[in-house]
This record gives sequence, C-alpha cells and structure tokens, in this order.
Amino acid sequence: MHRIPLIVFLCAFVSPIAFHGRNCRGGPLWPPDRRDNAVESDRAATEGHLYSYFNDISEKNARKVLQTMLGWSLPSAAVHINSIRSSGESVEVNAEVQTVFRLRLSEGQWQLRELRTAPDRWDRLEVIARAAGAELPSGECDAPSQFARSKYATELTTKRARCLVASLFGVTLPSDDVRIKEISPFGLSMGSESAALVVAFVRADFRLALDATGWHVAEFKSGNRDWVNVAGLAAAIDQAKRSAATDELSTIAKALGDYRRERGSFVVSDSEAVLIDHLSPHYLPRVIRVDPWHRPYQYEGQPDRYSLRSLGPDGKPNTEDDIVVSGP
Repeated sequence: MHRIPLIVFLCAFVSPIAFHGRNCRGGPLWPPDRRDNAVESDRAATEGHLYSYFNDISEKNARKVLQTMLGWSLPSAAVHINSIRSSGESVEVNAEVQTVFRLRLSEGQWQLRELRTAPDRWDRLEVIARAAGAELPSGECDAPSQFARSKYATELTTKRARCLVASLFGVTLPSDDVRIKEISPFGLSMGSESAALVVAFVRADFRLALDATGWHVAEFKSGNRDWVNVAGLAAAIDQAKRSAATDELSTIAKALGDYRRERGSFVVSDSEAVLIDHLSPHYLPRVIRVDPWHRPYQYEGQPDRYSLRSLGPDGKPNTEDDIVVSGP
C-alpha cells in the first residue's frame, strides 16, 4: 500500500489558521476565505478533491477573468485556455484569444485601426499603443518582396494581415502564436478609404493575481515583449483617451473659428452631428463624431458662443471627468 506523505495530508486538510492563511508553498489556501461568485464556482469545481498544488483557479474562471480584463467584454468562445501554472503568489495562464480588428487602407498601406473589445464597442489601437508606449505596425508588412505574388499590390492577403497582427504583439514569424481565421474586405469603405475586418487568434501569457475583489489580470506578455503591468496600462489608456478627446475637441474648435471668420457666427445647433455636417469637409477634413469612449460629442452653439463636451469615462453630463472646450 502506498502511503501519502504526512505533509501532503496536512497541507490538504489542516485548518487555515495553522499555516497563517497560506498553503505549504506560500500561496493562498483553498478554499479561500472570500465567498464571492468566482470563489464559490472554484470551490464547486474542486469539491471532493484534494487541494491542487498547481491550479489556484479553475479553467472556467480563468477564462472569465481574461474575458473582462481592461474592462473588455469578450465572448466566452473567444478565449481558449491552454495551460494554468502556479507561480509564487500568482497564476500564469497561457491562452489563445480570438481578436477582431478593423483595418483601413490609407495611402497604399493597410493599417490596424481598431480592436473590438465588446460586442458593440471598438477601441482605437492608436490610443492603446500610445498608452503602452508602443508603435503600431507601419510599412514593414508592405514590402513588395513579401507580396510580389499578390494580384494587387495592396491586396489584404492572409500573409499581410498576419504580419500586421504579429508585429502589433511582438511576435516573430513564422510562429503559431498568431493565426488568421477570417478576412472580410467587403463594403466597409470609410470615406475614400477601403476597410476590412480581420479575425485572428493570438496566443499570449497572463499573470493572474488574487486580492479582496477577486482574480484579475496583473500582467500580460506576448511574443518577444516584456511583461506589461495591466493595472498601469488601464490607467494609461484612460489618460490617453482624455488626451485624444481634448485634441479632437480642439480640432473641432479650430474649425468652428474658421467657420465664424467666414460666416460671421458660430453654428447654431444643439447637435454635434449637425455641427459636423456644417464643418466637414471644408473646415474639418476628418469627420469627428464620437469620443474615445464611443459616445457622441456634445455641442451647444449660439451665434456668439459655443460649448463642446465629451462626457468622459463615466458617460454622465456635468460631472468632474467631463472634457469641455468652449469659446470664443
């Protein structure tokens, strides 16, 4: 008969008090003291089994954590967990995430513009890249030697799309870390620019940590990039969005000033959509309708004054986080 070592037996069943709230390898004991939904689900998944030394979180709940990182809302089917490994007081998860990108063809080059972060929400990759201190792919995936066999020099081939996504995540090709599932270059022209949707699978590593609020993504790593602090990135993205909103409101305000100099007054309206229709394209070459939080900009205009507003992160009018530009 095989004997279970005493230390294993004790670690599996001894009271949390005896180990001061930690298990034998220094991690949190199971079951945790918290009783929120995520913990209850993990408890149910492991009920009747010895405590696992290598998995502090179930695959189901790891998937849920990745679905909602950075405030995103990804469908369950978009996240496939490859492995879960304990690492000190955190858990490292390797997963493949289905990502959807919106691309545009500008001046002969395909560019990654937006990332779908919820069923009805797109985030600007320029803002995310600015927050992360990174640069979006530019030019390296348009070398003629790479796509000489393409019927059209600017055709969005699977190879070109894969190159763009791999460059974004720091993946050196060839690699299975980036795979293209689908390209839909149809009927999505943005003004004079062609556009397309690209669905890609991206494999990455995530470090999950447990605190009083539950499990959350603490760090993220892909390709040859270093680990990125997700909490810091979330704050940086919010600040980058505020900066982008301020820049866009200033651009609209400048166009309004030009309009007034020629017409003698500002646009009289309580609709930003009506305002843009008056300004574009003569005074405002680029149509600007929604802020970085995907909400319409607000406008109140009289002949001699105006107010432009973004509702900011909370989406509520006349709160402290509003971004306002007024004139004259």
